[in-house]
Amino acid sequence: MDLGLKDKVAVIMGGTSGVGLKTAETFLQEGAKVAICGRSKERIEKASNHLFLFGSKEDIYADQCDVTSKEDVDSFIKATANYFGGLDILVNAAGQSVMGYFFEITDEQWQEQIQLKYFAIIYAVRAVHPYLVKRGGGRIININATLAKEPERHMVATAATRAGLLNLSKTLSQELAQDNILVNSVSLGLIKTDQWERRRLKSAPDKDPEEYYADLAKKRNIPLGRVGEAEEVADVIVFLASEKSSYVAGSTIETAGALGKAL
Repeated sequence: MDLGLKDKVAVIMGGTSGVGLKTAETFLQEGAKVAICGRSKERIEKASNHLFLFGSKEDIYADQCDVTSKEDVDSFIKATANYFGGLDILVNAAGQSVMGYFFEITDEQWQEQIQLKYFAIIYAVRAVHPYLVKRGGGRIININATLAKEPERHMVATAATRAGLLNLSKTLSQELAQDNILVNSVSLGLIKTDQWERRRLKSAPDKDPEEYYADLAKKRNIPLGRVGEAEEVADVIVFLASEKSSYVAGSTIETAGALGKAL
């Protein structure tokens, strides 16, 4: 199926690992051009070298950027638009969770989650908007989690800020529709990412990875009986960015193996 993504320019805020990197890879396979960013020079170089396996150097732009810094985001978006001659798609994939109950979470951790889940998205949307308008429209996809609708006490800060991002995404979908910019969310359950790999290596370094994730799926009662793969999320993101989703706006697609119970 032709998704109509050839030569489209996709900016992935984050993109040096996990779902973001897999999404960049999938975009390249569909003939699109991609830009990724991150704070670590080493991780950017590693991610770029990986993406060169799927696209030419001319189709890939990578640079350092702290997504919680307005100046960094503005600079990165401008440089990407100049490099490719315009922008079509924004994927907000940067972010990480913090575990802890309400009285365990510090002010600094709350601020970090607010910066990552709110302001990083606000900065990126503001920065790309004029470029998308110039193209006659585009796509914005925000990566969220089932926590947005089903809070868990031990992840209070992440759950609360993700709920706010869900609301923000819906509002943006209505406001930007007049510019032919379609805004949607992808809500994740348990997905094998670098973050989960770090948890696995910390908590069960000697355990077989397949056994670890099988036990995790059982413990979390995932109806499909397994933890999701990053490429399964990437496929949903790329669909939402494609011409095949031309009347999908303001939606949240759960990619969670039926884990979410909220309507």
